[in-house]
Amino acid sequence: MAQLDVVKKLVDTLEARQENIVLVVSAFEGVTNTLIAAMDELNGKDYTEEDIDRAFGKVWEKHEAMIVKFFKDKHVELAKDKYTAGFTILKQALMTHGRVSKSLMPAEGSFQIRDQVIGFGERMAGALLNEYLEQEGKNAHFIDNVVCDQDTLESGPVTDRSLHEAKKKGISQAIRAGADEARGNVIRILGGHVGGTPKGLIAHQSRGYSDIMAVDTALALTDMGESVKETRFWKDVDGVYTANPKDLDSKKNKPVLHRDVSSAEALENASAGSGLINVNALSLAGKHGLDLHIRNIKKFDPDFGTNITTGSVDTKYLFKTIVSNPHVDALTITLPEMADKDGFAAAIIGKFSDFEVNLDQICTEGTSMTFSIPLPSDKADQEACRERIRKVKENLKVIEVKGERFTVQDIEWDKEKFASVSVIGKELRDRCGILGSISTTFGAFGINVYTVSHGKKQTRITYLIDQKDRKKAVQLLHSVYVDNDSEVKEERLRRQDELEKGLTGTFNGGS
Repeated sequence: MAQLDVVKKLVDTLEARQENIVLVVSAFEGVTNTLIAAMDELNGKDYTEEDIDRAFGKVWEKHEAMIVKFFKDKHVELAKDKYTAGFTILKQALMTHGRVSKSLMPAEGSFQIRDQVIGFGERMAGALLNEYLEQEGKNAHFIDNVVCDQDTLESGPVTDRSLHEAKKKGISQAIRAGADEARGNVIRILGGHVGGTPKGLIAHQSRGYSDIMAVDTALALTDMGESVKETRFWKDVDGVYTANPKDLDSKKNKPVLHRDVSSAEALENASAGSGLINVNALSLAGKHGLDLHIRNIKKFDPDFGTNITTGSVDTKYLFKTIVSNPHVDALTITLPEMADKDGFAAAIIGKFSDFEVNLDQICTEGTSMTFSIPLPSDKADQEACRERIRKVKENLKVIEVKGERFTVQDIEWDKEKFASVSVIGKELRDRCGILGSISTTFGAFGINVYTVSHGKKQTRITYLIDQKDRKKAVQLLHSVYVDNDSEVKEERLRRQDELEKGLTGTFNGGS
């Protein structure tokens, strides 16, 4: 969540528009990672209360800094009391549980306490925001401790659908329970975390659960009969650009802000690694026909940004976005029997599924298969993901296909070597030659392509390249296909001619 005064200015803007406000907040910047580090410090220990206080010391420091900066008079002590009360409950839960494991690689039996620790950040953000808005003369109400409806979860296997329904009911129940306390036109505040899931929200929905909570809340309010005019995601960016401005050359490239993108294209962006909105939140919104709106919280303009709509969106460009992911690992499995027998792909992919490892690209080369694995951006999340990859690798030494066991000849795990670069948009459809054009552009400027994927839908092309070439590739694609930079295009043609001479020369002795 942004600084408290920024959120207050946003509230002022929305109130001036006579909007009824429901805020779903994430933890303050850096708090979730600090909570994860605190829990990891207690990992495997028979800890005492003093150990807990020491491990969570930095968590308090981050919240204390907020209190010192934004609160005054009696509200200073009230804010501190809210933190103390919340932390006391958390400490009691930790002491009752006795032992914990690493928060992102939890042992069986520690899921609920792990979730309670991580959810503490959202609870404190919501509680302190409530107190700050009250200090500033606003009528606010924090709806605390939202929990999934257990009857829904226990009615069958926990699937994405049942979890969504359980969360919606839990949100509705919490809002109704707090209705008597929240009289009049009140600003309702919910934390981005919901408790009561069997394995915790991170296991089910990853670190972007606040985004998913926002969609769940909008749908819950609609089910309750409330009119939800807009569901806005207030970020620190304007919206969806042709490429992340941080990846571009500010002197040469001119990113274009899209007013609208389709929910399908936004979903492709997220799956390619954009990180702007959680992929599960986008999927959920798309399934329920909910339009989303990305807005910049530093500009306070509810109308300026990108709309993610369930309709189709056309632009004048060759594609809408260039998305890169600098964190991609790859496993290459070599087994001679794969050359003339079927069933190996299914058997191998099953191993990745068993350990909940997501795959992006799959490339086959007769006796080998390469699987690219997109990693999260956060270091702690990467460590957890790589631990699951390690388990996959161990379980792939012998593969069973149709009752026969085959010993894998070689498994090569590339870490910190690859990045993916994707171009996305419905405009790619029926653009004959675009795949070759981009590949030629990369080749002309010395960017080696390891794998490329371009499916039947023709809305996304993804290249696996060297990590060191990632920004160069994004800037090059933007210069040629978005900026229409004549200087770069001329250089491309010159380099392409030299490349062609070198390649065709191999057939006539290099002359």
